[in-house]
Amino acid sequence: NRPVAPVAEPKAFDMADYVIFFNINKANLSAKENVNLKNIAEQIKANPDTKFKVTGYADKQTGNADINMRLSKKRAENVATQLKEMGIDSQRITVDYKGDTVQPFSTPEENRVSICIAE
Repeated sequence: NRPVAPVAEPKAFDMADYVIFFNINKANLSAKENVNLKNIAEQIKANPDTKFKVTGYADKQTGNADINMRLSKKRAENVATQLKEMGIDSQRITVDYKGDTVQPFSTPEENRVSICIAE
């Protein structure tokens, strides 16, 4: 099972495992993932002095390197834009994208966008 942002009152913050999923070859947020992102945004708001990194990924088994780089960039940018529209200051968000050059998750369906505390 994939991690889901808690709906309860924010407490200790650990975003390292939070992922926003996209359909294969898509960069738009589904209604379900938009709800998940709203919950993540609440966690971010509860930690006003923390900066975050939004990193996009694409599945190595589909598309090609150029398409996957553009797709991972668009996914990360879409998540960052949504966070900004949800009231997160753009100065707190760094956007990165890896295309299919990095596969941090065990299944292709998980290689989408991760949000973690920036160091």
